[in-house]
Amino acid sequence: RGACAAGAGGAGAGEEDQGQNAQWRQDARLARQNALMDVVKCVVCWTLGAFFLAGIAWAIAHWTVSLAVPPHVVAPWWALLGFMPVWFAEPLLQRSAAGIYLHGTCGQGPLSLCPTSPTAFALAVPVLPGAPWFCGPTPLPRLAAGAAAAAVYVAVEWLVSPLAAAVAGTVGPALLLLRAAHAAIWICEWRLNLLWRKQK
Repeated sequence: RGACAAGAGGAGAGEEDQGQNAQWRQDARLARQNALMDVVKCVVCWTLGAFFLAGIAWAIAHWTVSLAVPPHVVAPWWALLGFMPVWFAEPLLQRSAAGIYLHGTCGQGPLSLCPTSPTAFALAVPVLPGAPWFCGPTPLPRLAAGAAAAAVYVAVEWLVSPLAAAVAGTVGPALLLLRAAHAAIWICEWRLNLLWRKQK
């Protein structure tokens, strides 16, 4: 009887272990699927953003040519179109590369949270592996890169033509899209490698 009881206990423990392993494998599969879906969502969002920015560039060029607007009038718009995407690239990537985060606080370095903010906005967005992905470890290089992009857009529109500025306004977002896609794929690979290490 003791041997039978021991055998039954061992069989029950084995079935429990198999159930836990099956559940763990299912959770790991879902984690892999979520990591891959995050890449797709990130690339889709950044692609839509790139098309939106390119559309704005061509709309400004069309408006400039159709109405014969002087260069100094449209220069601030070209400057904003060059500066803003570069300046906000890092926080936007942080909100999209490892899941879509519409709420929460993100940025580089220590975050200053306002005590009167709603809970949804006071929570910090997780820092990305390998961050920062745009222009160095501090915001200053990104600020300089945004100012350089703004200067290029304004100079091309002023010295060449609005059409050339529209082309530049299409190339800039495309470069940001390529960088964001590379970051999303690298982060996905990092997450999968971390999961595989846990499996071992």
